[in-house]
Amino acid sequence: MKRALTMSVVGIIAAATSCNVLDKKPLDAISDEAVFNDAVFLQNYVYNIYNGIKPPWAPGTGGYDALTDIAVNQPETHERSAGIRNYIEGNMTADNVSDLAAMQDGTPLWNYEYGFIRKANVFFENIEKSSIPADKLDPMKGEVHFLRAWMYFELMRTFGGVPIITNSFQLNSESFDVPRNTFDECAKFVLEESDKAIGFLNGVPVNTGKISKAAAMALKARVLLFLASPLNNPSNDMAKWKAAETATKAVLDLGFTLHPEYAALFKKPLKTDETIFGKSFTPATRIPGWGYNYDYWPSGFDAQQRIVPTQNFVNMFQMTNGEYPYLADGVTVNAASGYDPQKPEKNRDPRFYDAVIYPGAGPLNIVDGSKSTERLYEYWEDANPNPDNAPPYINPNKVDPKNGQNLFDFGRDSKTYWVKGLTPFHWRVQTGYTFKKTDDFVGPRASFDYDYNQVVVFMRLTEFFLNYAEIEMALGNEAVAREYINKVRKRASVHMPDVKSTGAELVRVYRSERAIELHLEDSRFFDLMRWKSAPGNVDIAVRGLTKVTMDWTGAKPGDALGKLSYTYGVIPEAEVRKPWKGDHYYLFPIPNTEIRKSNGALKQNPGY
Repeated sequence: MKRALTMSVVGIIAAATSCNVLDKKPLDAISDEAVFNDAVFLQNYVYNIYNGIKPPWAPGTGGYDALTDIAVNQPETHERSAGIRNYIEGNMTADNVSDLAAMQDGTPLWNYEYGFIRKANVFFENIEKSSIPADKLDPMKGEVHFLRAWMYFELMRTFGGVPIITNSFQLNSESFDVPRNTFDECAKFVLEESDKAIGFLNGVPVNTGKISKAAAMALKARVLLFLASPLNNPSNDMAKWKAAETATKAVLDLGFTLHPEYAALFKKPLKTDETIFGKSFTPATRIPGWGYNYDYWPSGFDAQQRIVPTQNFVNMFQMTNGEYPYLADGVTVNAASGYDPQKPEKNRDPRFYDAVIYPGAGPLNIVDGSKSTERLYEYWEDANPNPDNAPPYINPNKVDPKNGQNLFDFGRDSKTYWVKGLTPFHWRVQTGYTFKKTDDFVGPRASFDYDYNQVVVFMRLTEFFLNYAEIEMALGNEAVAREYINKVRKRASVHMPDVKSTGAELVRVYRSERAIELHLEDSRFFDLMRWKSAPGNVDIAVRGLTKVTMDWTGAKPGDALGKLSYTYGVIPEAEVRKPWKGDHYYLFPIPNTEIRKSNGALKQNPGY
């Protein structure tokens, strides 16, 4: 174990920025004892454990939102996840679960998290005799308690109860004869770890990317909401809701405020007014898999566009008058809304324009050196930039006069051109929409490097406004619930009308509000699971734009657009989502490889 630890730490320190330290000690001379008695070496060891936090786009498919009603994984790209397909078709098993519960490099989530849990355990086994002063060591203790809690919670919400291991179990052992702890035992452990983290940590500003006391308090509150939710609280024990209420209110009282601009939250630097815990992209902190840019950027922009919004998601955005564009069936226009299906972008919740790229959206300012340009999002039959020639402007090989780029460099991916072979296969936009929230159009192209302008926001104030609203609804305090939903809607860049709904309609409005506010933040899938609301949401048919046409009749040179016409419906090429398999599907099965290694100690989840 000592040799393995030494080599690991050498690797960590070699990538660190503390070059003055490296000048003093040869890398091959660093011993375990030196690591745990040198604050710089040890802090870099702790930083490595941060990598145990699963990013929201894992397993390299754009994340679990593609398992829900708000997004779909692109089935016609070579990057389509077998795990996504198995899940939505009802074919997930203990033998193939690691195709889905995995990191973007293919490492099974179970192995990945326990690998970093072991590193946390090694930390605690070696610090008791450390000579590092308490003022430097205690914050690191807090960070590692937090990280161990986070990783166990990730395993819990995925698999249910898991083995609680607090020693440095050897990962190459032939047998792991460790039984599962119950879900409640795991929850108790995670909350205890969170409390220990709270005790050791202080208010280090989150723009450092480091874990703070506020982050530990927020994690505790998030876990308590999960425990109070229907999946884990079938008797609806009010004491669990009260515990979640107390912890969440403590987070709200910390003094965080809404950042005025919604879209800016996901661009560097971290917005410390609202962000409780987040991480910036830099070359030194790059995350395998290319993350947000590669998974979410519009097709044709050196990316895969692995996940796109559904019509169901688009319909969740209200009109500026506070009315939904469609009735609850999703196909009947709400007459009170003023919505026009042929002008779907008009008068929508301002977050719509920060969340969704729709046909004709733009111009988008794409900054990329000699290829910099301003372009519309072209998703329609016979799409063109503003042409100089006469109608009908259908030349698929037309070159952008601004910079000489072929049209296909951005957004040209209607079904007709894809079928004709005029658009590369992984540029197909299945629903006609693209996610925008995480896109960076003022940085390098997706495949060039990792120095993106985005940040990953793991926890922010609005989540806890919404959590508090949910808790108050459960406790029967609808007026308070509306107050906190409306706080989210009063952001300066949003400023939507107050929600006044009651009863079941309030629940529907709340859940839609949560979906649009927190999309692509690893929330929607686990929300549906903890609410036990998968039927009708996970197995819903994929709807979108089945056809978009551009009529240039009467257009003049210099016109940005002709007349767009939209046809809506179920996407015939989309994955076929089978009916919900049953309650056992609310948890993933434990991988059979782990069951076999345990010599019978690990028991499988029911239904698998």
